[in-house]
Amino acid sequence: MKVLVAYATAHGSSVEIAHTISEVLKAQGAQVTVEDVRNITHVNGYDVYVMGTPIHAGTWLPEIKGFIRAYQPQLEGKPVYFWISCVRVMEEGGMEHVKEFYMVPEMLTKMDLRLTAAFAGKLALDDVDWHERWTLAARYDGNAWPSSFDGDFRDWDKIKAWAGEVAEDMKTLQITG
Repeated sequence: MKVLVAYATAHGSSVEIAHTISEVLKAQGAQVTVEDVRNITHVNGYDVYVMGTPIHAGTWLPEIKGFIRAYQPQLEGKPVYFWISCVRVMEEGGMEHVKEFYMVPEMLTKMDLRLTAAFAGKLALDDVDWHERWTLAARYDGNAWPSSFDGDFRDWDKIKAWAGEVAEDMKTLQITG
């Protein structure tokens, strides 16, 4: 089965998540291409699509939105697995908030959305310029001050477990030529 793992990234954290997911899928026999959505010029030839983005200022990165809009006709009816990363999931009630407000279902309705996930992210404030820090603080909709999330909070076991669920679900798909 040919799988495209397409991701958007601002500071590189999503690249690592995408590659971790791809390694699990490869171990289950999938042929996987991992690519930044900014570099994708077509989506033809894939059976399955795994997509992900971090949340910035309460929304997906514009690159993933543009990618989905550009390729929506080709993705309609195709099996899609979608993940986001966001430090908000670490707050009390954060996971529920993220799933309710950050999954943007209207962007995904024409695709066969199989599984979704929200992972804690990585925020390295030393790597973020002052303008972005100000934006982060001004637009953050959580309860804790964003600087308390300075660090890497990605749970690699959780990410690998979700990728394993994706691999298991892919086995149930009836892919035609």
